[in-house]
Amino acid sequence: MIEPFLIADAEKGESEMVYIMEHKPLISFNDGMEITYSDLKTDERGEYVTIYFERPNRNGNDFDSAQIDYPVGKLKNIIGFEIQDYAFLKDQIERNGKLALSFAKEDDASCVHNDKTR
Repeated sequence: MIEPFLIADAEKGESEMVYIMEHKPLISFNDGMEITYSDLKTDERGEYVTIYFERPNRNGNDFDSAQIDYPVGKLKNIIGFEIQDYAFLKDQIERNGKLALSFAKEDDASCVHNDKTR
């Protein structure tokens, strides 16, 4: 569940509502690859999480990245990964997608429970 909060600038007399969605860690690899997942999301496709892949690029000055809405989508926003990397990404989605979705559902249920006990 994504909770909004208000950021105010007293000097300027301005404020804005901000939504923060954290990428929760799932797996870290020795080569710097990180796999993270989002909060639980729901739309016309059903419940899903966005799984993010990120690793330092070869030059060390930026990151290769990709993401997928699991289990309802395909890889998208692919930057820097090459064709030979797709098998690895697909394997990680197959191995860990259900786990990420399960964790997100547990997190969401915990947030709902905490909201009811306040």
